Amino acid sequence: MKSIKKNKQKVSKLVRNTQKEYRENMLLVQEHDRERLAEELHDNIISQLNLIRLNINDKKPEELNHDLKKSMQFIRELSHNLTPPDLDEVDLVDLIADYLDQINKNIEVVFSHMTIRTPISNPVKLNLFRIVQELITNILKHAEATRVDVSLRISLNYLILTIEDNGRGFAIENQSGGIGLKNIQSRAQKIKAIYKLKTQPEKGTKFIACMAIQ
Repeated sequence: MKSIKKNKQKVSKLVRNTQKEYRENMLLVQEHDRERLAEELHDNIISQLNLIRLNINDKKPEELNHDLKKSMQFIRELSHNLTPPDLDEVDLVDLIADYLDQINKNIEVVFSHMTIRTPISNPVKLNLFRIVQELITNILKHAEATRVDVSLRISLNYLILTIEDNGRGFAIENQSGGIGLKNIQSRAQKIKAIYKLKTQPEKGTKFIACMAIQ
């Protein structure tokens, strides 16, 4: 009886620790999303609108109209990235393809996929989609890459996602505590996916995630 009681205490402690870690990871993800929104608003939209304001008397109406359309397009893209998609109505492949189609205007993107009709739960769709967004955002901001290759493979039992760029890479030991990598780690844990990030300075970056389909 003492042994059973001791084991129950161990299990209870493990559950409490897991719940605490999950809550902390959720807070990190939410805080990162807020920081990214604030950064994008400040660095892009507000900067563009300030330029329009400063040049309102010097530019032609068609030039100002073009600048305003650029700002509006950026706001739409930002809203699309932050708003959870209607997951019941779209396949994971189409969800990723639609997002990458927008990115393709700024960098060459090659998306390959080989899938079979296997039910994918909404939490898996959302977290994989957010991982793709996180990685692509980091590539656009930091990698100085000219090409990104995205691959999605779905079989009866497994799902494999690969994202590779030809950018400048980085020393991963210097980035292990970064909020972006913590965000990816948290989302991968939620869907019980294992992943590996391969990178070296000047040799690009390759991300591979694999999970069992239940």
